[in-house]
Amino acid sequence: MVVLITGASRGIGRSIAYSLAPDYDIAVNYRTAEEAATGVVDDIESGGGNAIAVSADVSNSEDVESMVANVVDTFGDLDAVVNNAGIVDPDLATDIDDEQWNRVLETNLSGAFYVARAAIPHLEPDGDVVFLSSIGGTGGTVDASYAASKAGLHGLTRSLAREYGGEGLQVNAVAPGPVETGLNDAILEHLEAIEFRGHGNLDTHLPQYACQPEDVAHTVEYVLENEYLQGEIVNVNGGMQFQ
Repeated sequence: MVVLITGASRGIGRSIAYSLAPDYDIAVNYRTAEEAATGVVDDIESGGGNAIAVSADVSNSEDVESMVANVVDTFGDLDAVVNNAGIVDPDLATDIDDEQWNRVLETNLSGAFYVARAAIPHLEPDGDVVFLSSIGGTGGTVDASYAASKAGLHGLTRSLAREYGGEGLQVNAVAPGPVETGLNDAILEHLEAIEFRGHGNLDTHLPQYACQPEDVAHTVEYVLENEYLQGEIVNVNGGMQFQ
């Protein structure tokens, strides 16, 4: 079993790689953090697993096509892709310039589509596509570009599930709330800086506000193992979705 995980050199992606390593050969995608990605590969291999690091900017469709071909050539197969790569560049909507908007959408939404499009011919008939979304995709809890990109993933998830589910391909998304990562720190700093009025009311229904990357990784593992999930947006947010 082979899985390609985008943005897997750190944070949630790295935790997903570690979680899946006992059962999958892992392709660790990175854009610039080669040393960190190589470290993930070394960790997996030192634990008896099998992994490679593959460089690609997911916002570049040619990069993505080459990456997927590289993974298939190396392992001879591809069973699942986890679209985790994402960025945030928060600002008030009236302050977001075209470059900011396009950069976030091209990475978070177009990039996920490029990976799925390149991978599906190798995944059929019964592989898995998993998108890493966010509570921002339904709650609009962060800046406009990020929230829009994640909402787009929800539509993409269900569209692909309808298109390919009849053949056996499963397409689902995992939507975390706050996760203890550098990206979440950037979001929180932005919300505090602009004194976002709704921030104080955005809370979980658990003792802790944020979860750990490992909590999200376990959910991704569950989604990949469950043979009866299709077109689902699986929330991992401590109950934030029912404020």
